[in-house]
Amino acid sequence: MGIACSACTPSDFYTLRGTLPENSNATEIYLLSKEGKGADTLARGVVHSDRTFVLKGKAEKRLLYLNIGKYDGQIYFYSEPGKYWLEKVGNSYLVETEQEGMQSRLNVHLKKIEENLQAKFDLQKQMSETSSEEDLEENKRLWDEGNDLFLNMVGDFGGSSVAAMLVQDNIQIISYDFKLFTRVIEAMGNGPDSEVRNEIIKKYEVAKQKQLTGRAPDFTLPDLKGKKIKLSDYKGKYLLIDFWASWCKPCRMKIKELKKEYNRLQELGIEVIAISCDQKKEDWLKAVKEDQPMWKQLLVDKKINGSDTADDYKVEFLPTLYLISPEGIVLDTNPSMEEIETFIEKG
Repeated sequence: MGIACSACTPSDFYTLRGTLPENSNATEIYLLSKEGKGADTLARGVVHSDRTFVLKGKAEKRLLYLNIGKYDGQIYFYSEPGKYWLEKVGNSYLVETEQEGMQSRLNVHLKKIEENLQAKFDLQKQMSETSSEEDLEENKRLWDEGNDLFLNMVGDFGGSSVAAMLVQDNIQIISYDFKLFTRVIEAMGNGPDSEVRNEIIKKYEVAKQKQLTGRAPDFTLPDLKGKKIKLSDYKGKYLLIDFWASWCKPCRMKIKELKKEYNRLQELGIEVIAISCDQKKEDWLKAVKEDQPMWKQLLVDKKINGSDTADDYKVEFLPTLYLISPEGIVLDTNPSMEEIETFIEKG
């Protein structure tokens, strides 16, 4: 150990100071690396009785994680030589620094993301009591903004191991939306080969294989009156199919969104069909009565169809929407109104 340290100069080291929150009972803090499987402890520091700590170590010049106990989980720290301190930003903590470098670049993005998260939290709290059309629009705007902020952050570090780590840390959320996943992969770029990056690409390829492409599976399903409706009944027409369920809050919000867009969809010559994945018919009927959608309502029925229509359409998350061409070909999954209009214009 003495020989190794004698080869180092003060400029090789970082110093990180901070005070833990009052409700923290942590006695130690840890600096972790998660570039491989599991987590390796690179440094640890004692938390004093006044909740202060000082962590010193050799700068790794890579993205690490500061663990301050159960409170707020792990905090990003790109350890370059210099002085750093722990600072609360909104409901989270950041490792701050006055020097220009990777950490300061990262913090610019993290602060914007934290503001977006707080705005979404406040709006969701408000919407749990009552929600308006304006609230729904603002909710969608905030989610789109959050996705863009994350993409900007990944893109800023594109082609580096930092980008891959950021993606890996958010992979569960990203994988819910294949379009977002695709944009993230593009933003991540062709960085250095690593176990983390290879795992992300593997998950993306798996997700890609699960996407519904080619000819849309035909189905025979009952409508509200028990009449059997087939996909082939709509041959020669553009069709938007919405898979949903009464218990799915985002699905119910999507219905409100579609009601606002329905007239425009009709102008474009697009028929809309909703296919409920409810297990209980009465739950489906109750939700339809409450939401009053204007388009055709169908219910997944294995006995009538011979198979689970949601499985046939590779539905993993609700709501999931498909845009089908007049020839019965899947054009897009979860398209925006702008994307739908583009498909129609192209013919």
